[in-house]
Amino acid sequence: MLAKIALATHPQATAIITSAVLLFAVPATARFNEIGVQQLSDHVFSQVFPVKSEPPNPELVALSKEHLSRHDLLGKSQDATEPVAFDMPPLQGQTLDEHFFKLGMDASEPYITYAKDYIKVNSPSIPRKWIKRSGWTKYHSDGSWEAVDAPNESMLTFDTEVMWKEHSFAVMACAVSPTAWYAWLSPWLLGESDNHIQLIPLGDISQPRIVVGHNIGYDRARVLEEYDMKQTRNFFLDTMSLHVAVNGMCSQQRPTWMRHKKNRDLRDKIANENNSVELAALLESKMLSDEEEELWVGRSSVNSLRDVAKFHCDVTIDKAQRDDFGELSREGILEKLDELLDYCAADVAITHRVYKKVFPNFLEVCPHPVSFGALRHLSSVILPVNQTWKDYLTNAEATYHQRLDDVQRKLVELCDEALKVKDQPDVYMDDPWLRQLDWSGQEIKMAKGKKKGDPPRPAARQKKPGMPKWYKDLFATNTSDINLTVRSRTAPILLKLSWDGYPLTWSDKYGWTFKVPRDQVKKFENQPVVLCDMTEEKIAELRDDRRHVYFKLPHKDGPQARCVNPLAKGYMQYFERGTLSSQYALAKEALEMNASCSYWISARDRIMGQMVVYKDEVQKSASNNAESRTGFILPQVIPMGTITRRAVENTWLTASNAKENRVGSELKAMIKAPPGYVFVGADVDSQELWIASLIGDAQFQIHGGNAIGFMTLEGSKAAGTDMHSRTAKILGISRNDAKVFNYGRIYGAGVKFAASLLRQFNPSMSEKQTQEVATKLYQETKGARTTRRILSDSPFWRGGTESFVFNKLEEFADQERPRTPTLGAGITEALMRRFINRGSFMTSRINWAIQSSGVDYLHLLIIAMDYLIRRFNIAARLAITVHDEIRYLVKDEDKYRAALALQVANVWTRAMFSQQVGINDLPQSCAYFSAVDIDHVLRKEVDMDCVTPSHPHKIPHGESLDIVQLLEKNEAACLDPSIVPNSPPSPQDYTYIPRESVMSTLQSTNNPAFIRAQITKDDKELREIIKEVTKAKSAPGPSSNARSQSDRAKSANSYTAQPQKAILVDVGSAAPRTSSRSSSTRTFNAPYKTNTQELTKNSADSILETEADTTDPFVEYVYLGKDATDGIFAWISIRVNAA
Repeated sequence: MLAKIALATHPQATAIITSAVLLFAVPATARFNEIGVQQLSDHVFSQVFPVKSEPPNPELVALSKEHLSRHDLLGKSQDATEPVAFDMPPLQGQTLDEHFFKLGMDASEPYITYAKDYIKVNSPSIPRKWIKRSGWTKYHSDGSWEAVDAPNESMLTFDTEVMWKEHSFAVMACAVSPTAWYAWLSPWLLGESDNHIQLIPLGDISQPRIVVGHNIGYDRARVLEEYDMKQTRNFFLDTMSLHVAVNGMCSQQRPTWMRHKKNRDLRDKIANENNSVELAALLESKMLSDEEEELWVGRSSVNSLRDVAKFHCDVTIDKAQRDDFGELSREGILEKLDELLDYCAADVAITHRVYKKVFPNFLEVCPHPVSFGALRHLSSVILPVNQTWKDYLTNAEATYHQRLDDVQRKLVELCDEALKVKDQPDVYMDDPWLRQLDWSGQEIKMAKGKKKGDPPRPAARQKKPGMPKWYKDLFATNTSDINLTVRSRTAPILLKLSWDGYPLTWSDKYGWTFKVPRDQVKKFENQPVVLCDMTEEKIAELRDDRRHVYFKLPHKDGPQARCVNPLAKGYMQYFERGTLSSQYALAKEALEMNASCSYWISARDRIMGQMVVYKDEVQKSASNNAESRTGFILPQVIPMGTITRRAVENTWLTASNAKENRVGSELKAMIKAPPGYVFVGADVDSQELWIASLIGDAQFQIHGGNAIGFMTLEGSKAAGTDMHSRTAKILGISRNDAKVFNYGRIYGAGVKFAASLLRQFNPSMSEKQTQEVATKLYQETKGARTTRRILSDSPFWRGGTESFVFNKLEEFADQERPRTPTLGAGITEALMRRFINRGSFMTSRINWAIQSSGVDYLHLLIIAMDYLIRRFNIAARLAITVHDEIRYLVKDEDKYRAALALQVANVWTRAMFSQQVGINDLPQSCAYFSAVDIDHVLRKEVDMDCVTPSHPHKIPHGESLDIVQLLEKNEAACLDPSIVPNSPPSPQDYTYIPRESVMSTLQSTNNPAFIRAQITKDDKELREIIKEVTKAKSAPGPSSNARSQSDRAKSANSYTAQPQKAILVDVGSAAPRTSSRSSSTRTFNAPYKTNTQELTKNSADSILETEADTTDPFVEYVYLGKDATDGIFAWISIRVNAA
């Protein structure tokens, strides 16, 4: 099969057009949906959506057009592009869900079977005696042992121990299978070799096996077979990741959990010391009273093996012996060898127990096989380097030190200059900077002469005798080097920094301030600076100063934050504008040095500590060719390191892109493909923004149906109709800066975040101005917050470009068991509604809905690629993923086929997302990657030169191809169906059981009345909508209530009530309404959360005076009642006139 394409020559082409430009063309028709968004060509559409579906509801289309026209978007589609048409590999099923289920199962086997079997077995007993020999020793359950090359088992739990102060390689390891124990000892540890580079073999790379461990990425980096371009069939299963996905906590929850843990530990300690049952009970009731209010605390733990084992298995682990590996020498380790092997084996045994608990829970939380299968590849990433890696480290370190030393030498000169006036108090006290230094302590302590008649001599052990205290404080000891850097508190004083010409002054309470004579204060009245109240200042001179006032230096984090270093890179903009100035040119030089070296300063330890293994070190090759000088880094990735299941790793997943003024920022470009290989990859265009907008579009059943969806798909930077341009216009900032606001808002950040961020981009704005502009932005985007329970059970947003998105995201987040719309992955227990207060952690839960969907996207892409690579014999493996970036290492001859496979995988993935939200179509503008990059180094864009202060030489550019350019490669990019796969995938072996989509289980939100309410900004129009709904509700026949679908779902259960004694509680989502309704009645859910306040008619009237919606004359609030006999909750009604 050869790639085929057809190009249309007219934007609205509907006739069949055959391309004359390319060979092997097929007929193609350009397709457009009802609002003008271009969809997949007819040829591709029929392959991706083979089952015919109903067109979108005309009423919803009309509402979409009205919504878009109100935001001046309707008809502003971009010019149509040529319809892309080529023969894709066929789907493995009738729907995308069937297709991906089968691909996921095929990728997961036999690993998923092994993983399920492994939870059913108990580990054998730990050996009583260990054999002191290098390499692997197998211990049978009968007490016998044998030397083996590797534990060739299909199921293992594995742990390594490292003398981390000596080097990064393992000195011992333990593993357990269902039938035997294994121990490995390093030849270096036993003194058999002087080479500490010793890797642990796990056995035949073609044998599929699961290797379970806690933070297993750390242990994988010590496994021999992993350092090779050929991927092993090992599946490293990380119990830490499984725990995070099931019972992890968000960053907001961690401090609370740690406080509870501290209280619990203290209680246990006191109770144990006193051995008193009564005391223990008293402590339990007193210290854990808060915990009763924080139910989620008992549903989560932090991620260490110690805490995870305690949480899942109620086992306490003593980790004291771990310190031996950092404190003892080789000899010391050997003396305690049996004890330390016991410790290592105990960790392995505990890890298996944890695995048996957490893995079944993970399969419940993430039931789709794609969510499991993708983890194998995410846990097996690899980064190749060559000898230039060492050059990179050397050059970056040398450049850093040269810049640092130059500035520090000049700072020391200024220090020496200041010392010249130490004996002239009238000079330094008259200087607004030098007077801030502590000039005391200049006296020299004298001791008697050694012999009678000898003159007094300076006393021993004095630090810098005769020098002022501020100078002495720059030295740790009398003999140590001076510790004076641009980050020192003394540096701004020595540099004599000023703000608008006023001297900088340090305040213990406010950080760096600038002092202004009282008669000049007016000039700062309308400026974004904070006046300091010095009544509580510790420094007396500032507290008692009546001649000056002090203002805080602005800070990027807002008016409450203190500036502690005016030479930080964030203040460069003020220096360039002249707001921040100095009497010395050195100040700007110091600022630039700090900015240029900040990345290296923060990352150098992590970068220099990377574990690089070269082929010649592993294979003992004497060859000097380029291949033998290839090395590998195995990033120690936690494949699900956050509650959103995002991968976490502290160097490569946070690496910055190369910048001209940042030392060491060329880091990623130092990852270089081995000879004969290239990197093939792409960035998913606006991944999470598209996912969010798709959720909004789903309510109209059409792509681009809501404003943010239309802007995402059809918005143009040139026309100013894209989301980032609109935000930039509202805020008065650049389009690039606007992206930060947009993504922050989509992730649930509020007005406070926007105002704080705006101050960073526009420091001249006052706090009041930033608040007003940020509020305006949120009114235009999220809209107005409204409570109309006749339309929606929950408060909703209306009138904004993103109202539909946020309403649906909040609905997702507020489910009893929130799940992602595509793969149905659940949220961690710690954020489930039943364990948290209503409305708590809403930002984290909205963030979860978006980011976890982004993880679903990545998992789908990986599984699709796994299938295509095996089906078409593409020599490729996953190198690394960074959230929305994915890179494969591919043999040079397969690079274009791998690139086309990526495009196919992306079409399938986007189509899966669309189908799962109820839209059986896909816009062409997002179906394909805008470009697939083919490069010999790892970098953000193939045309980046990667020139930095530490890397002055340009790196040759790579190749970037869009779908049309890729198809022009013809045979080179061909995914030929006649190819016989070497290891054929077999998705046809698995039986698909259709599932209900997550979106279809939510409250119906495509009700026209509720959609109209979300569209409108006008209060009068909203009242008209409510009147129509109220009238329709009172009419005979089926109810048209906006919540009717929800009501029907709720009425499935039977309840009883005791109306005269209702209790105000949080309204559940599964309770029936028993009240009769009339045209003058409104039905509301109780907005209260208390289980103690009894409700009478009078108290109800009192409450409703303030709570009722006064725009409607009659309101019926529905409360939950409690049956006195069996405790079942039920609905009761109280009608109140709220006019």
